[in-house]
Amino acid sequence: MFRSKRSKGASILPARTADPIAAHPLLSRFRLLRFIALLMLALCGCTNTVVHNGAVNQTKTQEIEAGIQRFRGLNFTAPVPLVLKSRDQALEMMRKEIARDHTENEMRIGGLTGAMTGVYPAGMDLKSETMKLLRSQIAGFYDPHEKQMVLVEGAIDASLWSSAANLITHRDLVGEMLLAHELTHALQDQHFGIEQMIDHVKDNDDRDLALKAVAEGDATLAGYGYVVGNLDDASIDAIVGRMDDLPRTFAAQSADVPMGLSAPMIFQYADGVRFVAEVYRHGGWTAVDAIYADSPRATLQVMYPELYFEHRAQLVDIDLNGYQRALKDWGKVDDDTYGAMLIKLIIQRNLEQNSPGTANADSPTPVPETTLAGRWSGDRMIVLQKNQALTVLWIVAFQDDESAARFGKIYASILDKISAPEMAHRLQVRESNVLIAIGDGARQFDRFAPAIWHASVVTPVASTRPATAKIAERR
Repeated sequence: MFRSKRSKGASILPARTADPIAAHPLLSRFRLLRFIALLMLALCGCTNTVVHNGAVNQTKTQEIEAGIQRFRGLNFTAPVPLVLKSRDQALEMMRKEIARDHTENEMRIGGLTGAMTGVYPAGMDLKSETMKLLRSQIAGFYDPHEKQMVLVEGAIDASLWSSAANLITHRDLVGEMLLAHELTHALQDQHFGIEQMIDHVKDNDDRDLALKAVAEGDATLAGYGYVVGNLDDASIDAIVGRMDDLPRTFAAQSADVPMGLSAPMIFQYADGVRFVAEVYRHGGWTAVDAIYADSPRATLQVMYPELYFEHRAQLVDIDLNGYQRALKDWGKVDDDTYGAMLIKLIIQRNLEQNSPGTANADSPTPVPETTLAGRWSGDRMIVLQKNQALTVLWIVAFQDDESAARFGKIYASILDKISAPEMAHRLQVRESNVLIAIGDGARQFDRFAPAIWHASVVTPVASTRPATAKIAERR
């Protein structure tokens, strides 16, 4: 039975076995960004050092490969070949990667669901926008399937990271810094199995993004520290400070990219660097290595590192159930978790954040209500399909009743704003939990809502030992 028992501000409810996940889960919005995330920091601006006259500079790449192993304190267990591809060839690799994981229908559903919940603008073509972003940003990446580094001929402008390079020296070291970054991803793959870790949580977008933030924060610090020669407090402060410029810099470069695609990508670097920097300050690279065995379970812990280090946030898992009888003609196509970062994004992009005359509806401007994301405790979303119609069922748990009530009021206003006249939606708040229904099935809300409240279960996530204890043991 779904009840709200409180203990030190956390939901404590009885646990039971959850239903199996659907055989063909919905496209994970962030899994599409696995390669995109490796592009922004890829080998841009490296014509003078890494790639010259259409060929890889083997002497320079071997120097960087040896240097990053020494600096990061990890050795390659297998060679990492470097291959040069044209931009079209690299894009074709991206298309094949997407097609490997997602059907055309899953891509369609991903775009529609994002629009229904407020992540994407209405009518956005997820596949088209993704490929457009790839084309504008692709410069190189580590391919975890072929275990090779792919460099792209005719690398794009490196303005996003040239400012970071200027912190180091007037020499053009962007290519060296970013090759070291990507080689760190290869080290992560060989030593920690980061790709397998991401695959293991493919039904949880929130944990997926938290893992990627760790990986990108690690690689960014390693690449920057390699060219600097050290990571003292001053250099860490410098690169962390530069991360605050990423949203503005990216917006200047790619103002037409929907915020629902750009914000999760930027989060991996900006928040990922801040989080891993805190880990490094606690115990150097040994501490960073330890994080892969006890990684953040949610973007909330990346956004607020004290919820990982000082006291573990009380997170919950949600088994959303009880809707089946009332919606028996609908089939489940997804079972997922959005998380604090995505809730912040939804509030950010859908409230009145733009000054008069601003053309881009997705331009990021601070919205006070986004602080509600910091009170998130857990969520679970079920997406149902009947013919071409979709219904979203979503339970969001907060750390206190007041935050749930505030979110319910804010999100109800967002749904009123973004839903087409024919798009039904209902929302109900019970203590610290919010039940949301969007789509045709929401017209039967009064029939299934009591059953969902009765049958759904929220289970506290078991905490491991504090990270600081593990770090202290390994110093």
